[in-house]
Amino acid sequence: MGKHRAPGTESAAHPWLRKATAGLSIFIMTLTALGGGAVYAINGLGANIGSIDTSDLNNADRPDSFAQSDTSPTNLLIMGSDSREGDGNDIYGKVGGARSDTTLLVHLYNDRKDALVVSIPRDSMVEIAGCTKPDGTQTRPYETKFNAAFAFGGPVCTIKTVEKLTNVRIDYFVVVDFKAFKTVVDAIGGVEVCLTTPAYDPVIPGKGGSGLDLPAGYSTISGEQALAFVRARETLGDGSDLSRIKRQQDFIASMIRGMTEKGLLTNPQMIYRVLGAITSSIKTNPEFANIQALQDFALSMGGLSPSRITFVTLPFELRGDGNVYWTAETDALWQAIRMDQAWPLVEPSASPSMSPVASVTTVAPKPSDISLSVLNATSTVGLAKTAASDLRTKGYEIIKVGNSTKRLTTSEILYKSDQLEAAQVLAAQTGITKLTLDNSLVSPIVLLVATDWKAGKVTATTASPTPSASKSTTPSPTTTLTPTPAPSGSPTANANEGTAADTTCTEGNNRVKK
Repeated sequence: MGKHRAPGTESAAHPWLRKATAGLSIFIMTLTALGGGAVYAINGLGANIGSIDTSDLNNADRPDSFAQSDTSPTNLLIMGSDSREGDGNDIYGKVGGARSDTTLLVHLYNDRKDALVVSIPRDSMVEIAGCTKPDGTQTRPYETKFNAAFAFGGPVCTIKTVEKLTNVRIDYFVVVDFKAFKTVVDAIGGVEVCLTTPAYDPVIPGKGGSGLDLPAGYSTISGEQALAFVRARETLGDGSDLSRIKRQQDFIASMIRGMTEKGLLTNPQMIYRVLGAITSSIKTNPEFANIQALQDFALSMGGLSPSRITFVTLPFELRGDGNVYWTAETDALWQAIRMDQAWPLVEPSASPSMSPVASVTTVAPKPSDISLSVLNATSTVGLAKTAASDLRTKGYEIIKVGNSTKRLTTSEILYKSDQLEAAQVLAAQTGITKLTLDNSLVSPIVLLVATDWKAGKVTATTASPTPSASKSTTPSPTTTLTPTPAPSGSPTANANEGTAADTTCTEGNNRVKK
């Protein structure tokens, strides 16, 4: 198994170069790799950028936008197209039309030092907008899956649908195809990914397959394997699009870290190679389709770093028909973006005079009142799922199940300050003696399951649970979670999936090669 690379030291380059590096990271995050590299680009590259007619967007009917400046809140919509048109895309079969199974809404907060990246599931059942089709005919609004908007009317129809559903103004957009994605990955020397089990998915003529062939552990993969990694669905994880969304978020986060650590903008040859491929492969709105505009936009994000780029999948619930439905919490997310507010919404903090471990309740909560996430902190496959099942039988509500990058021999409970008594109840029932306060958690409580876990509890100990008053110095473990589909009709808790600074391992398929 490979090792994590240590974060690179700060470049000794000029301040404007460091700002450009940050700008480039955000575009790589959104599968474009444009931005600060434009500082070095030959002006002729600007002619390569494809511009899409947006006249079908009636400004009178669109949501209000923040007055755009180099520090204003801004919304960028990223759409990954599976079109087989264009050089290098026809090798993936003869499939007519184009679909966008990957749609990301990137919200840049005021001052552009923080960003929120929202993944919109393709199987969301929504009312798409009425749009103009390529042949000039009009479609009427009707309920169907979200990704039908792109198939019917291209990126403009997707934008109209997003704005109609969210009342969020899309200021800019980018459409990225297969070739652009692969070329960027190759140009930066590959991207590191991590799998908990091997992934083997050979291409079988007439039946499909992505061609993915990776071992368990860490691998640095090239463009072709990277495309297979982010596109694969049925053969990895639980086979759902929701699992694929999490894997894509993990990959993009790793790409951002790699771009930052490698100091991309200190290598002009690499920059030109990336820009040449990207500008000839992407399509965008007319206002964005020139090098100068992209350069200015990228340089406005000088304070943006991987740790300040947050990934979320919009809140949803799964119903009996297998489709994704938006909830009241989804509406709250769009409201937060419209108001340029942090997400998840920040609750008022406790009084400064209150002890970090002070109890705010007088009656200990019951297991049925306690919600937590469970992470596997060992190399034993499936231990978190086993522990989650053990706890469900005791009445606990399990929010998510996933894998931690930590490897522990002693199980540990991480908790937020208002969850001390709940953490103590969990500790008493499981025999865990290590409790750590961590207010950076997304889940109220996180159980790190170690090798001492057996039959619903840990190895017996005579020590009493001792809460730590200091915040854990390790990264928040909630960033390693994989969304687990909820039972039919129940809400799925999936607010915050982590930041671009976090390293995660995803589940392979453990197939046997023949």
